[in-house]
Amino acid sequence: MIYRLATSAAAVVLLAASAQAQDANAAPAYGSSSLNAGFAPDPVSVGIQAGGAIFGGNVDDRCYGYISYQPSYNLQYNAGGYPLYISAASDADTTLMVNAPDGSWHCNDDAPGQGLNPGISFDTPQSGVYNIWVGTLSAGNGYEPSMLHISEVGFSSDNAYSRAPNPALQPNSGTLNLRAGFSDDPRRVAVRAGGDLDGSRGTGDYCWGQISEAPDVWLNYSANDQHDLYLSMESDADTTLIVQGPDGNWICDDDSAEELNPGIRLTDPAAGRYAIWAGRYSGGAIADATLFVSETGFRGEIDVPAVLDYALPSNYGSVSLNAGFIPDPYNVSLQAGGDVDVFEAVGQNCRGFATTAPDFNLNYTAGSLDLYLSATSSGDTTLVVNAPDGSWVCDDDSAGSLNPGIRFDEPQSGRYDIWVGTYSDFQPEDAVLHISELAFGDEYQGSGEFDYMLDANSGSASLTGGFSPDPYVVEVMAGGPIAAESAAGSMCRGYATAAPDFELTFTPGALDLFISVMSDADTTLIINDPDGNWVCNDDNNGLNPGIHFEGPQSGTYDIWVGTYREGMDAPARLEISELGFAD
Repeated sequence: MIYRLATSAAAVVLLAASAQAQDANAAPAYGSSSLNAGFAPDPVSVGIQAGGAIFGGNVDDRCYGYISYQPSYNLQYNAGGYPLYISAASDADTTLMVNAPDGSWHCNDDAPGQGLNPGISFDTPQSGVYNIWVGTLSAGNGYEPSMLHISEVGFSSDNAYSRAPNPALQPNSGTLNLRAGFSDDPRRVAVRAGGDLDGSRGTGDYCWGQISEAPDVWLNYSANDQHDLYLSMESDADTTLIVQGPDGNWICDDDSAEELNPGIRLTDPAAGRYAIWAGRYSGGAIADATLFVSETGFRGEIDVPAVLDYALPSNYGSVSLNAGFIPDPYNVSLQAGGDVDVFEAVGQNCRGFATTAPDFNLNYTAGSLDLYLSATSSGDTTLVVNAPDGSWVCDDDSAGSLNPGIRFDEPQSGRYDIWVGTYSDFQPEDAVLHISELAFGDEYQGSGEFDYMLDANSGSASLTGGFSPDPYVVEVMAGGPIAAESAAGSMCRGYATAAPDFELTFTPGALDLFISVMSDADTTLIINDPDGNWVCNDDNNGLNPGIHFEGPQSGTYDIWVGTYREGMDAPARLEISELGFAD
């Protein structure tokens, strides 16, 4: 059943009461588009994550599901002589809520003929903005991969879109930003080919292979009319390439490069973003592969120089650290190795095999301490660093047990580009990069105490009773080396960092204060309240912790989000609310 809620006086009162829940004026989580009647292609499909912590019944008791406070998507529609169909598809049981241009609300759970997928039709649609929420029917499901469909023909009946390749998701192996005529051709990116999705789902009958839902690489390309673009891949396994171009069209290949390696040649390529997936033809285990981006030919047709290129985006991100940083060491999990001979690329006494792009970038503001860079692994790894002055520094075994380590006495301020290689050109190795001012490896784990005087890892906020949006949401990284039991008292559990994850300065109103955490991991919550008391919780909602402050005090709440088990850092969502715990 589809419910249309008229904007009567009663509805206006209802919407005012629920303004702190969902907010049609908030920026949409997955973007927006403008469509005119008769648009093509039809449907327009957008990859999103469905769900949230807010009950949709805040709008009307006939609305179902749990949504985020902000819209999933906004549609600016210029109506003509066609109906408008908005629907969603997912492997989960999803719901749909739409705020139409006239302010009326429309809700649906299961559209006719769509199974558990929702759909809402507008027979005579208005011109204007449609705010669209895609929720999950049940609470506590987290965020479910889904596809939103906008059509003038009908609801999407292809449930393959429920988990199709989603070009909007962050790529597994990073982003390349290239301008036509780029140097160091070809550019190379280490990727992992394969996944649990059929590459033909939502892409076309001529796409083969098993891939991940997220693309492996985003290529942002500034084109001209003088260069073709070649995408190819090399692997010991039988691999495929699946590419969505800037125009939304899909291009696929299996064996055009050489042997079992795929290759795609784009003549007069369009400027814009290319989402690239590395597939395994017959499924099976994930395979190591190298993606080549060139304007001169496929991988087998060009002479590939050995290059370590610090201008490329790093494989595993970056961090900015100031002298005296905590926690110390700063650890990064990564995969060591690649197909570039480090000695051929750098010379000197450098050894090993690494990727063309650096594994990690450190932006460091030096003080009076030395800087230690090292890596630990069960294999034989090496370390290559391009220092802020442009010099190359390398090591093989200085951190002991075949682990590399480089100590910078009186280190410079600036960027350190870091590669972790394998000594032999065999399979890559799982490794951990350690950045420290105290020692090699992960020997030092801080003072063993929580220190609310330190700057919070994920920032701070000042909130006053009646704040909006509610809940106030902060993305944090749960976990750390310090045992909460020893640092905050025998009733506290878990492991967290020395610094708080978030600092809340709160001026209460008439409502209570609820602080809770949502995560796929088993997390804990440790809070130092304005009186200096420690308040802790482990499992308030499933494995998610929550603390209820009745008649909360005014002042500063220092908040730590821990993991129940040591060494299990995990992404988490901290929610601060006056309405209740996160679902």
